[in-house]
Amino acid sequence: MISIWGLIAPAASSPDAGRQLPSAPPAALPQRRADAKATASAALLRPNCVVTLDHADAPTLQLAADCFGRSMSADPLLTWVTDGSCPDRVARFFSNVAHMALQAAPDRSTCWALQQSTTSPPDTDTDTDTDTGSESAPESLATVSSPAAAVAPGVVCMAFEYPRSYPSDWAWASRGLFRTLLSAPSLRAARAFLKTIMTFAKDKERFYKAHGPFLYICCFGTAPEFQGKGLGSELMREVLAHAARLGVPAYLEASGVDSCRFYQRHGFQILQEFRVAPGAPALFRMANFRISASATTTTTTTTDTTTTTTTSNTSNTTATDTR
Repeated sequence: MISIWGLIAPAASSPDAGRQLPSAPPAALPQRRADAKATASAALLRPNCVVTLDHADAPTLQLAADCFGRSMSADPLLTWVTDGSCPDRVARFFSNVAHMALQAAPDRSTCWALQQSTTSPPDTDTDTDTDTGSESAPESLATVSSPAAAVAPGVVCMAFEYPRSYPSDWAWASRGLFRTLLSAPSLRAARAFLKTIMTFAKDKERFYKAHGPFLYICCFGTAPEFQGKGLGSELMREVLAHAARLGVPAYLEASGVDSCRFYQRHGFQILQEFRVAPGAPALFRMANFRISASATTTTTTTTDTTTTTTTSNTSNTTATDTR
């Protein structure tokens, strides 16, 4: 999730390095970025609304970070690392991770929080195994500026246009990297997290060199009390619609089989599966290549070979959501 000083290695062989994806001309991205924001702002208000965090105040940012932290209290990897002994500390750690990401971001226009109204979401939009997420995204949810009064969200997504708005190494360090590591549930967890983000940083750089700019979903989670209501799918469709308007793929790292299945229902492909040690929960590098037809003049059908590896690191990933 985070690149560490000078540790992003040069591009090397990668499971997805050989695939060519038509990338948009760099000059076209600013215009599509503006069009994407305009489209989101013009969407009709729905019972659930998506709030952008670009101008959010400190209480709103903290509520968003806490939502993500609570969504990660049962994270498969850190639960495995800690033997399930301290879910509250795991939640607090991931809340700090999310808050650091929000503080370090030079542009939070691709960071969102879904707030649920008192009206229940439609029964037809529930997250079940039969919801493949493969159909075209529906009309965008309402996307509005942060409200004056902070409201606890049900779902949050912290994403960055890589590399344009991805925080620099200095931004991560100055916004609390070391303090966040000290809040980890254990020394083993802190060391594992640091090693993992270094590995993921190299993977993102290789993906960028192979496919060009992409929307990196850094943190995605649904608070426990909102799970099972279809809210995660609502926000994910909005996120993918934004990526499609930009004409770029979406990319993330998922922790655990359940999260992987959720992302697969929304069109993500597995680029790589690996385990930190025998018996550890699986981690997945995933991408969604369904860019809009208007973004390129050619259409390419992309495939990927899933690879399985075992590493010596104990790690976690932040893009996860138990719907």
